[in-house]
Amino acid sequence: MGLYIFVIAAAIAVFGILMMYKKNVERLKENPSQVAEVHKNFFISTALIEALPIVLLILGFVNVEPVPVDQIYLPVIIVIMLIAFSVFFVFLQRAVGTDEDSKQVVTSFSMIAIMMSNAIPIIALVFLFLSVQG
Repeated sequence: MGLYIFVIAAAIAVFGILMMYKKNVERLKENPSQVAEVHKNFFISTALIEALPIVLLILGFVNVEPVPVDQIYLPVIIVIMLIAFSVFFVFLQRAVGTDEDSKQVVTSFSMIAIMMSNAIPIIALVFLFLSVQG
């Protein structure tokens, strides 16, 4: 169970941030002039959403025991699938219903969302690899 705390942290971060991205990108598609307000709301909500995953990552890292490499395969695969899902979801939302006047703003916001939603999963991958016996 010790390794799966990293997976849980990554899943909470990805799904929480993607929900806020979807809400904010719809507002941005309706009114592209609200860029500053949408970014502010997104960053504040992302900070709040990432609080629990950061605590879980720290707890997992403090309590991790060295494991053989074959025990991290499944957690690593799950985290990589979360990263792929995040990128796929953001690109899908960016492409659907975006008109020409809001396309550049939505694309810029989407790239920010990809980076924010994949930060915790990448840290989780690093911690998973650090837990391998040397």
